[in-house]
Amino acid sequence: TTAAALERFTVNFTITNLPYTSDLENPDSAKFRATQRVMNTLLDRLLKESSIGPVFQGCETTGFRY
Repeated sequence: TTAAALERFTVNFTITNLPYTSDLENPDSAKFRATQRVMNTLLDRLLKESSIGPVFQGCETTGFRY
């Protein structure tokens, strides 16, 4: 048996209760890193409990926009 090939996919969604600030444009800002950490944690939990959970490897937040 061979290991399954990893496939990246993009998910875009709107967070209606997170006001956008210019700090979210800068991946080095404390606000970006904190928000990224929370989003990754929540998405990881959600996707691990979904139908793709057995093969899910983790997520990465790459950016925020207005």
